[in-house]
Amino acid sequence: MLSRHASTPLANIPLSRKGSYNRRDGTLFCGYQSGFFSTCTVALWNIAEVLEKTGDMPRRIDFSQAFRWFRNAQQTRDASDMYPLFFSPGAIDATKGLTRLPRVRYHGLYCWIDYRRLGLVMRRYFQPSENARAFQSKWIARYDIEPARTIAVVYRGTDKSTELTLASPLAYVDQAKKILERHPDFRILIQTDELAVRDLFVEAFGSRCFFIEDMPVSRHGVVVHELDDAALQLDRGEFGVMLVAVTELLSRAAYVVNHTGNLALWVCLWRGHSRGIVQFDSTGGLVDFGSVRFYLRQGRHLAERAWRRLVPQRSSQP
Repeated sequence: MLSRHASTPLANIPLSRKGSYNRRDGTLFCGYQSGFFSTCTVALWNIAEVLEKTGDMPRRIDFSQAFRWFRNAQQTRDASDMYPLFFSPGAIDATKGLTRLPRVRYHGLYCWIDYRRLGLVMRRYFQPSENARAFQSKWIARYDIEPARTIAVVYRGTDKSTELTLASPLAYVDQAKKILERHPDFRILIQTDELAVRDLFVEAFGSRCFFIEDMPVSRHGVVVHELDDAALQLDRGEFGVMLVAVTELLSRAAYVVNHTGNLALWVCLWRGHSRGIVQFDSTGGLVDFGSVRFYLRQGRHLAERAWRRLVPQRSSQP
């Protein structure tokens, strides 16, 4: 059963993006309304704020005022806390010793994520729920999924072009082909919100490509979670569970051809590292974290940035 919260208790500490923290019982209330993983990213920011302002980690997270598009009519009327439907809490001591958390950048390069610190937070608060694990077990059996022999391709279309520059879907196909050439016994799992992109991959790779048929796609460029109930054809709470399940499952693949955005970020957060990740960044450019050239280029960039910071300091000295 989902718990019910008719109203948020008076919080001692207001947080950004409609979050609040109750000192009395250690509950973090998240009230942000957006896409599923946008809301999850804001929850991470709120956790960092609580740690910064109090020196403590929240005892629990309450999503009774979040996930507007990912709750059914009954859950909306009851103001149900959606956390236990989507996630399972880990051990309380999982984050013991944490004194600071970085503000994770969803449009950044995922090789620079502080996986050590954020991995502790993921293990404590954001393990997939039993409901999500059940979906994963069903899909693994149905599609004979072997993550160690899978290339996951994650393409986010629809309205994402209003936030950043999108690479062509054909560029994702090219990257998948290059990996497949090195590993001809692998299969490709395409996860996208656009039917046309899914069809493109099936046409390009035939039986070597598969997709999770339960996951809805958009046929007319409308954001999937904004489809009406008739078009979505899913219980909205169940849709949220499926998003958790498929994203964590994608994170286990041997290789991931990834986009830039909140879902892409959470693939990496659950993965716990950027090895085997190819990312199309916020300019639509390809970033191969496994290439020496990338690290040479990034090393030069970081050195130049450090020098620019140092020069004004040197010039200001008497």
